[in-house]
Formats: sequence, structure tokens, C-alpha cells
Amino acid sequence: MLAGCFLLGFFHRFAPATSAEALSADLDAGGTALGALASWHFWMYTAAQIPAGMLVDRYGTRWCVTVGSLVTAAGSFVLAGAESLAMASAGPLLTGAGLSVVFVGIMKYNAAWFRPERYGLVTGITMLLATCGAIVAGSPTAWLLEHFTWRQIFSVAAMVGLVLSVAVAVVVRNRPAWATAEPTAHRGSSWGGLRTALRSRELWPLLLATLGTNGTFYAFAGLWGVPLLTETRGLSNTVAAAYTTGALAVYGVGCLVIGVWSDRVGRRKPFLLGTSSIAALGWVGLAALPWEAGWQGLGLYALVGAAASQVTISFAALKESVPAEIAATALAVLNAGVFAASAALQPLFGLVIDSGADWGWALALMAGVSAAGVASVCFARETWCAPLPAIPTEPTAEVSP
Repeated sequence: MLAGCFLLGFFHRFAPATSAEALSADLDAGGTALGALASWHFWMYTAAQIPAGMLVDRYGTRWCVTVGSLVTAAGSFVLAGAESLAMASAGPLLTGAGLSVVFVGIMKYNAAWFRPERYGLVTGITMLLATCGAIVAGSPTAWLLEHFTWRQIFSVAAMVGLVLSVAVAVVVRNRPAWATAEPTAHRGSSWGGLRTALRSRELWPLLLATLGTNGTFYAFAGLWGVPLLTETRGLSNTVAAAYTTGALAVYGVGCLVIGVWSDRVGRRKPFLLGTSSIAALGWVGLAALPWEAGWQGLGLYALVGAAASQVTISFAALKESVPAEIAATALAVLNAGVFAASAALQPLFGLVIDSGADWGWALALMAGVSAAGVASVCFARETWCAPLPAIPTEPTAEVSP
């Protein structure tokens, strides 16, 4: 049930790319306006990430995800009925707020129900299942747009969200029956954990690396991947959507494969460096090479999709680089930073296009961000897949020899 809610959230994140042409015509939105519309989801998701973590810590996964799914469904209903660009903007705002709680809730659920040494595997499976929603937002949605309006599609998605929210309330439990209850945190501990996370030198190299892989890919696949092909290569919306669908499929499978592979090898940094380098190569290829639609284009889209699977390793490495007491907060900060970058890149990309510049200049923006990500990996710490020890809650008495 939780994976279903996460899957639906990924659908809302990437559906604007496939629906861009219909949204633009119906709402009279240019490239910059369309980029801003799609970015509201990312901005709200980013802003709500840390408060969502505090809510889940206080009230648990079950009821927080139930409410989050209801908010996501409300956003889908609002977007489906919007008659203006201003009204439509409320839809992505609500879906971003709802999905932020869903993400934190499912990560907390995984920590409660699965063993720590399986973190890479479980995170990979979670991301693979969620990516199925992004895949549905690609070619299947493009095919549906040939038979139904975008408003009908988003209305159906809203109804599915309502059903899932009820299912979560009925089925999900916060922790196994045999697990001990979590201690109640002191009021100031959440903000103290946030300050500690922000001061951690381990956070920032991982954040920059993930911006170069996932921040760029989410912005591109979420909006500009399809218009690039329809406007510069003359492909139909349905055929162009197959490219982003393929990239998202590679991303989803890669999240699982890289998580299992890294757990078995017992290393994180080589995978961070490899995926960051692949992202840079993919964006430089899209920006500068004279590629054609077909296998060349599919290959480049697949490269940036494969690089984005780094997120599994980034989450694992950060969890192992900070004390367990602030791991959830640190993960929220990392995730928020990635989506803030995506929210900024979408309208910036559209601004470059609206200025009359070649699409290659907009793609060069992505290449520059990914190059910075490659450089940042040099400052990341190898964790050897081993978590740090917990912070002692009381001073340890000295023992005389």
C-alpha cells in the first residue's frame, strides 16, 4: 500500500513532461510558465521535507501517509479542474506536500521492518517500485492522451489516491508487533538534529553529487525530455515519451541493481564516482554531439537515467556517515536539496529556450551541474557500508585500571 502511494506520487512528478503539449495549449502557457508550473511540485516537496520528517517521527507512518495521500489526491483533483495557470499551480503544490510525507513515511517504515544490513537492497526495491509510477507517466500516459483528455487522466489518478489512502489507514502498522516502542523525543531534539546534520561535512559532497545525477535527471525527465524530441527531432508526443519511459525504466532497475551490488562489494565511493561520471558524459553527449533520434538518442537518455540510480548509494552512504540519531534528518536535508535543484533547473531550462538559444545551451546547463557533482565526490568519505556508532545519551563513567 505504501509503495502504491509512492508510485502515484512519482506519476504526478513526471506526468507534466508527457502532458506538456496539452497543458501548454489548454492553459496558454509558454516554456517559462510551463517550467514554473511543474516546478511548484518540487519547491513544495522541498519545503515540506523536513517538517514531514518531524510529523512522521511524532505520529508514525500510518496516519501521516494516509493524510499525505489524501493531500496528493486533492492536488490531482485541483489540477484536473483548473481553468487558469494560477489555479493549476495549486495542484503541483498539493501533490508536492502530500508526497513529501509519503517519502519520509515509507523510509521510516523500511527502517522499522527490515534489518540495517539490507538497507541498500530495501531502498533499491522501494525506488524501483516508485519508478513504475514515473514509467506510467511516460508512454502509457502518452497513449492515453490519444483517447482521453489530460483532465480525465488526472481525475482518475486522484480517485486512485483516495482508494490508496483508505487502504493505508486499514492495512499499515507503524512497526512489527514484537518491536519495542520508540522513545518520545524531547521538543528541542528535532531542531538540534537539524543543526547537527547541516554542520556535518559528510552531507555536502553527497548532496552535490546527487544534484549532478538526480537533480538534473528529475528536472529533465519531469518536463523537458519529451519537448526536446518533439521540437528538435520531429517525433510525435507518443514516440518521444518512449525515450523518457526507457530512461526511467533504466533508472528504476539501476536503483535495485546498484543497491545490491554495493552491499555485496562493501563499498560506496566507487559507485558514487562511476554514476557521477556517467551523468556528465550523458549530458555532454546530449548537449554537444550530433545525435539522431533512434538508438543514439535512446542510448544518451539511458545514460542519464542509469546515472540517477546513484540516489540509492547516496542515501546509504549518508545514513552510514552520520550518527543514527540524526540519520533521518540528514536524509531529509539531502532529499530536499536535490528537489530544490530540480525545481530551479526546470524554469531555468525553459528560460534558456524562451530566450531563443539553441537547446544545446540548455542541456549544457545540466552538463555543468553534473561536472560539479563529479568534482564533489572526491571529498566524499568511504563508509565501507558500516554505520557510525550511536551518540551516547549519558556520559560514560571512567573505569579505573
